[in-house]
Amino acid sequence: MHESTPIRDRLVTATLECLRQHGVRATTTKSIAHHAGVSEGSLYNYFANRSELDVTALAAASHDIRQHAAALHRLVGENTVAANLEALSISIIEFFRDMAPVAGSILGDPDLRSWAAGGGIQDDAGRSLTPSIGIDEVAAYLEREHGLGRLPRARHWRVLAAMLVGSCHQYVYLELLSPSGIEGEAASDRLTPAEYAHELVSALLGSDT
Repeated sequence: MHESTPIRDRLVTATLECLRQHGVRATTTKSIAHHAGVSEGSLYNYFANRSELDVTALAAASHDIRQHAAALHRLVGENTVAANLEALSISIIEFFRDMAPVAGSILGDPDLRSWAAGGGIQDDAGRSLTPSIGIDEVAAYLEREHGLGRLPRARHWRVLAAMLVGSCHQYVYLELLSPSGIEGEAASDRLTPAEYAHELVSALLGSDT
């Protein structure tokens, strides 16, 4: 890690690296400090405790995908709906790939799961970060496109949004745990994220595209 990077940023990056490699429970302040190249005690110059550092790191990890989802409102009426959703789907797949080890640790631990579901992970503005935020943003985008007539059929937009996000999660789940991936055949036959996103959006929107 580059020493010219501010220590606070190095600690956040190091925390994410440790969480991805070892999971939440096995990550320690000592391992974080080692990855950051700082003393363990310096951590407390920037964060009140380990929990605050974890929350900051998880919020940072989700920043790009949250920005992408939030930016959908600026794409209403632009490009095609399918193209916009395909680009978002690829980003969601990349995000799930990156965060799968951390999410697995949280889901497998009742205390951590309760903490996350109760709004333990927050952004800089103090807004609780839960999976429903992304679904709400995608649903709002779909509804606005429907209002413009670019999605002719009325749908339950939140269900459609959940199907999109959930299918991206399933791609990563099969990629990580099935030797054959989404295709059920040889690894060389797997659909790329872009190919998968295209098929996914086509299936979800059907004749609306």
